[in-house]
Amino acid sequence: MKTFYKFLFEEEKSIEYKIIDFFRKNPNPSDKMVHSFANKEGIDEHKFEEIIYKLFSNYVKIGKNRDKKDSEFDSKELKLGIKIEMEHIDDESIAKEIAKDHLSELSDYYSRLVKMEKE
Repeated sequence: MKTFYKFLFEEEKSIEYKIIDFFRKNPNPSDKMVHSFANKEGIDEHKFEEIIYKLFSNYVKIGKNRDKKDSEFDSKELKLGIKIEMEHIDDESIAKEIAKDHLSELSDYYSRLVKMEKE
C-alpha cells in the first residue's frame, strides 16, 4: 500500500504538506478559498485538486485497524512504530494509525526494521 506521505513526485512533496496544513487551519474551506490558495501557490487549480484527491484517497486507506485498542499491540513496538513513522509525518495520530497497520500484519515489524537497518 502506498501511504499518503510517500509522494510520486518529489517536487509535489512540499505542496502536499502545505495542502495538509491549509486543511488543518481551514477544516471546511469553500471552493473559492481552495482555488485562492492554489493561485497563491502558483498551481493550476485542476492540478491542485488532483493533489488533494490523491492525498484524500491515500489517507482513507490508512487506519484499517482504527478499532483496535492500543493495548492489543505490544506497547514497545507501538511506541517504536510511532517514533519511526514520525520521521515521515508530523501528525502523531496518523503515525499511530500507520504503525498499527504495520503491526497488525507483523507484530514485531519495527524491531525487525531496526535490526535490518543496522545490518
